[in-house]
Amino acid sequence: MGTQDSQYFVVIGRAIDEVRLAEGLAVAGNIILSPNAWELCDRANIAFDPFENERCLRKASTLMPNEERERFLQKYIMKTVLQKIDADQPLEYLSEMRPATIVFVNLQFKGIEANLEQCLAIHVAAIGITKQMVRHHGRINKVFMFDKGCTFLCLFGLPGDKREDESAHALQAAYGAHEFCQREIKSLRIVSVGVTSGPVFCGVVGHALRHEYTVIGTKVNLAARLMMYYPGVVACDTETHNYSRLPAAYFSELPKKTLKGVKDPGPIYQFTARKVRITVGQSPMSSERDKESPLLGREKEMEVFSSAVSHFLEGRSSDTGTYSNVVIYGGGSGYGKSRLLAEVVHRASQRLFRVIPCELAKTDTHQQSYTLQTLLALLLSVETCKSRAEREKAILSRIPDPEMKDNLCLLNEILLVKIPVSNRVSLMDSETREKETKEFIMQLFCHIAEKEPCIYVIDQAQFVDRSSWHFLTELAERAHVLLVLSVLPYACQSERMPELLNLLKAPRTTFLKLPGLEPSVIAQLACQILCVIRIPTELELFLVERSHGVPYYCEELLKSLYLSDMIYISEVEEEEDCKDLDLLFPGRNVLVPTSSKANVEEEIKKKSLGLDILTQENTTTLKCRKITAMDESSIERQKFVCLTSEGAKFHDIPIPLTLKGMALAHLDRLAPDEQMVVKCAAIIGHTFTTQMLTNILPELTEDHLCYMLVSLFKAGTFLCGSRQEHTADLSLVTEKYGVLSCYCKKEDRDKEEENEGEEDVCVEDGDGDLASEGGVWHCEVMRFRTALVRETAYDLWLQEQRRDIHNKCAAYLLKRAHRCMHCSSDEFIFGHKAVLGRDIVESHRVLNAQESCEKAMFEYQDIPTDLGRRRGTIQEHTVKPLLETEDLVDTLAQLDAIIQNHQEGAKQSKKCCCAQVVDVVLTPMARHWIGVGDVAKALYYLLEISAATMYLSKNFRAQAYLNEIQAILDNVKAGRPAFETAEKGKVKICKFEKACVCRLKGEVLFNTGQIEEAEVMFAKALKLLRRRLPMTPVTAAIKFVYERMKMLHLQRQELEIPEEKRLAFLHEQIYCLSYMWKISSIKRLPNIKRALVAITMEDNSAMLTAQQEKSMFSMIDMFQFSQISGQEEDYSKYERQLFEQCARLPDTSDSYTLIAHFTRNLCITRLCEGHLEEAIQYGFRTRKVIKGLNQAGVDLWLMAILNPPMLFTKRYSTFVQTTLRLEYLSTTTGVSTGRGWFYTSCFNCMLYAGFLVRRLDECLMFVQDAQSDPCLLADKGLMFTLYAALALCKASHLYREAPSSLMAVGGNLMFLEASVLLFRKALLENNEHFQDIYAKTLKRFTEFKQHFSTNQIYQPRVLHLRAYLHQLARHQTKAQELLQKALLLCDAQGNDLERTCIQQSQAAWQTLDLDQQKRSIATWFIATVTMPVWEKDCPPETEGLQAHRYVFTVPIPHVSAKVSAVLLKTDEEQQGDVRVTETQRIF
Repeated sequence: MGTQDSQYFVVIGRAIDEVRLAEGLAVAGNIILSPNAWELCDRANIAFDPFENERCLRKASTLMPNEERERFLQKYIMKTVLQKIDADQPLEYLSEMRPATIVFVNLQFKGIEANLEQCLAIHVAAIGITKQMVRHHGRINKVFMFDKGCTFLCLFGLPGDKREDESAHALQAAYGAHEFCQREIKSLRIVSVGVTSGPVFCGVVGHALRHEYTVIGTKVNLAARLMMYYPGVVACDTETHNYSRLPAAYFSELPKKTLKGVKDPGPIYQFTARKVRITVGQSPMSSERDKESPLLGREKEMEVFSSAVSHFLEGRSSDTGTYSNVVIYGGGSGYGKSRLLAEVVHRASQRLFRVIPCELAKTDTHQQSYTLQTLLALLLSVETCKSRAEREKAILSRIPDPEMKDNLCLLNEILLVKIPVSNRVSLMDSETREKETKEFIMQLFCHIAEKEPCIYVIDQAQFVDRSSWHFLTELAERAHVLLVLSVLPYACQSERMPELLNLLKAPRTTFLKLPGLEPSVIAQLACQILCVIRIPTELELFLVERSHGVPYYCEELLKSLYLSDMIYISEVEEEEDCKDLDLLFPGRNVLVPTSSKANVEEEIKKKSLGLDILTQENTTTLKCRKITAMDESSIERQKFVCLTSEGAKFHDIPIPLTLKGMALAHLDRLAPDEQMVVKCAAIIGHTFTTQMLTNILPELTEDHLCYMLVSLFKAGTFLCGSRQEHTADLSLVTEKYGVLSCYCKKEDRDKEEENEGEEDVCVEDGDGDLASEGGVWHCEVMRFRTALVRETAYDLWLQEQRRDIHNKCAAYLLKRAHRCMHCSSDEFIFGHKAVLGRDIVESHRVLNAQESCEKAMFEYQDIPTDLGRRRGTIQEHTVKPLLETEDLVDTLAQLDAIIQNHQEGAKQSKKCCCAQVVDVVLTPMARHWIGVGDVAKALYYLLEISAATMYLSKNFRAQAYLNEIQAILDNVKAGRPAFETAEKGKVKICKFEKACVCRLKGEVLFNTGQIEEAEVMFAKALKLLRRRLPMTPVTAAIKFVYERMKMLHLQRQELEIPEEKRLAFLHEQIYCLSYMWKISSIKRLPNIKRALVAITMEDNSAMLTAQQEKSMFSMIDMFQFSQISGQEEDYSKYERQLFEQCARLPDTSDSYTLIAHFTRNLCITRLCEGHLEEAIQYGFRTRKVIKGLNQAGVDLWLMAILNPPMLFTKRYSTFVQTTLRLEYLSTTTGVSTGRGWFYTSCFNCMLYAGFLVRRLDECLMFVQDAQSDPCLLADKGLMFTLYAALALCKASHLYREAPSSLMAVGGNLMFLEASVLLFRKALLENNEHFQDIYAKTLKRFTEFKQHFSTNQIYQPRVLHLRAYLHQLARHQTKAQELLQKALLLCDAQGNDLERTCIQQSQAAWQTLDLDQQKRSIATWFIATVTMPVWEKDCPPETEGLQAHRYVFTVPIPHVSAKVSAVLLKTDEEQQGDVRVTETQRIF
């Protein structure tokens, strides 16, 4: 029975009735036969033939091939299954786990009809239900008769049928089938339908000779139970109700019942498919703007809307129709279109526009003129009317024009009113009346648009019906209105919506495709969703990796983690307010100006009238965001933080079903062969090569594969993997899926080009080549456009299927190169294989028949037998020695000569493909071995990836891999499987790998400013490497003597390179000790003696390697240490030796890396000495060298280092260029700490130079948002600097935690300045604690000197501040002495900025006019909003910037002589305590 296309085999009759009775008598272990069956059986065989644990199966019929018979039998198989069988896919590949929607339709007859009549009724039902299923993209899987009547099992979301709105389709199909059966089949007693949504097994089950395609799962059982326990209705579960996103009026909750075999099914709903009452215009937007949850990451989109509004107003006032009056936002589900439109509605309402917003649903598409009806009702304000009479009254009040009132009766049908029909209308025929109605409605819209500016906002505009599309298109052409729409991407490419396509192509339409949010915004978004002020770093990394910048994905992932108890919300204990903060800002919030450029003049006017500029109207209180929590019952309006539960493993969380459904909808729009290619590529990894894909799909011909790849590129599934994948894509243009852009060759060409100067601040990618030409595929490396599609396709495989393909991929990759051809090492952890044993990775030569992109990208070479040629060794060349000179010009010339002589090494470094090695080889290898279950190999490759990402300056990506490794180590230690697919058996992990994990963790922590945590990690690593660092002063002294004697002994020895295993341990020791001496030097209380022990141990380990590279690396560290410890002779000696050795280095990429390391340290040491000009010159050369290394992280750090000396030397133009470069690098790399240093530079130029790079309100907003950024909060030095710039708002909480590093010295200086200003405030207010504040300020000056004794760059400012402190205390003699010292130091350093500041202070201290001092203070307050912004084309005049600086003024009247004497005594006592402390330190 069924239609001509789809038929179903149904058995009914006496035998079925007997089986029903037999089933009721059956118990476990028994077989019940009906009487007829017993008579027909050979009883002797049944009695004696044992069939234990087996089934006796009837043999399947064997038929000869016959096309006609095959076509006949194909009608009984679902078309989606047939497509895969016709594509010759193995039957086992048809089985997969996927979310689907299950529909059970049960027909119960009255029981009085004959078998033939029942057959005919079932046949009619099958035809009607089939039509409903086909219409809504569903399938009937089977029809069966049993004791419950006739049941149809229908499926939605099978492979090839997946839709994002499949739940809505299923409900509509279920309701249609229910209505059809009740209406058309008279012999039915009742029709019941059960609908559920969730994960199920879809695939082939049964014996190899007799099998079928079906679904199995708890959701299938639940749907059957709903069908039987809720008779006569269409019942659905909570998931179906939620996923359908249909209006709530379409559902009513059913009473709870106990369902057999189902535990807690949740609320059950009845789907009615129509609204409970008739309404007009009630389609409100589901997303409303929350003033406490601002829109994040959509500034560019809102700028486009603001621009459209401006053009709209100009065109409306001038009555021109050339402006753009249609703005369409396109984006996938969950990209935040609704929140964006809510912000549009809010901003438009604030500007007093008439805003008509509505949101459509899928069911609205089939209602003719529904969108028009809704907009008209909203325009006439009748949407809230409860009755017809109210609507009529509202309409008449809105249309006072007598001529138009005669035609109001034309609105009766569309607005459901009964306005009396006029004589003119009564004489019209139906066709004329329809035309007049459309024209009258258009006149209404135009008439109201003339009176007031109207903006129509339509969310989910892809559900606009066709007749309404015609009207909207005409409205945009005829009336001065602004249309703002949001649509899904498929609607923009669907030929079924020609009206939308025409509107998109219209010249007055602006279309924007929403990109994913930047990684830096994800943490703030998560804080909004969870209503917290902070989230853990590992959670942010997980969300960035898995959400792909999509807000809805982020929300669903957080929901899954929250409900799985992997994260929890904890209340923040109120921090004790700093006493300094209370003294400075007693009893009130800190208010900061947030004025924009537009109202600057108004604020100046207020000031001139004597009004305080810091009023509540134009200020914002610095506070944490208050957001509606996900679980409002457990979170009140207080400060909360999100914490990670103990043992939580984020990566074990499966993809939420809502997200998986979206990805499956994309996959199922592909052909079966294309789906198979995507599924196999998903096993390979996010990035994969064409050659490897061909290798695991050998059955495909080259032409066929090319055809499918072209289709997948056009569908937006794949794209070229050679193009740089920026973490932040700010492009607002439409993605051209139809263009086969390939950048494999272009990347090679780009690496040959050199960009000089700073012109690369904003680099745009040009068009690439074509991926396919003439049927030949050229793209060598591809990747998934979205990782969600890859993860979903991966989860479709069964576990055994995954293991087999993973093994195949790993075997293939083992034959490929694991190294970059331009680098001299085959491992990122030196000697890794040698320590573990070379059996861990079996390397083979590249097969001749497998030449592909790997040959162009990588070059396999045998591991060199000469260990001196590996990464870590340099061969000496004889070159002309350098002249020994102290002249800066000669020294720079020598350095330039060294760099120039290593151009070949620079070219090789630029061609470095280590990033591609990580993406194409190492990362897939780790995933494949995890899929196979090999713990040792998986751990090996995970460690290699971690080391590689650290080498590429990707700290937080490395942290994610290290967290995964740590989870493996914890599981092994606890006796659990290392990971889900791990092979059974005991696993032993060597100490070397554990030490590498600790060392890499320490590097990440050190690079992110977590100094104390890093020290712990390095100490653990050294312990595992048997090179422990002493902890007590006594053991440190003994160890130092021993290491010195060892050094003298080694210097007299002829050392040979040790075996590779020993060499690997020495390399790790050198890395750890190098960081340990730095940590000891920059801790809050530096321990130079411990640092000396560590660097001596490092030098000895370097000598034991007998490798020149390690010796130079150690010498560079000794060079930097001698500067920090004040050993000038050693410092000069090491500098000369390093210049000589750099000149003798061979022209290789490793030598070039060493030169970059040396020049960077030259820049640092000169900066610490206060030689600003030299630091700048070395910095520029370091920048030139670093550009060839392709390490954006190092470049970003250098930009932050170079900013202060350029500011002090008044090189404002170059300062702004490097600052903008810093912003560009931090944006493109997604490093939030880089943005922190960028805004630190903005604060510096604002406070000291007198001009703006970014406005004050933007800087303050960044600092406020930084409180929810775990990456920024982890860097205590950076956060201390930012908080100190806000004049003690938060600095006191981090003062004791901030390190004494070069990057933190600026923040310490700002904190020192705030302390002096606090003392000034205490004097002005006659604070009784002024003596304590003075003593504390003196103590901070002493601490600053102790911590930064060798860092001279800020010494003039320190002397200036100390002079100001003494001037406030009436110690004028001391103040003048200190100012003279500061001026001399400024002249020596070339610090022009501080010199002018000191001169301003001298002039102000000689001023006795109180009014003049007040005016200077008030001027600076105004300057914060009037300060000139640096424009590249028109920079401000340097001479006029002094007027915008803050001047240190002395309060009038001065302090009394008695108070001055008390303060002088306090100063003397403080100096005495310092001398005692220094004497104790000496002994």
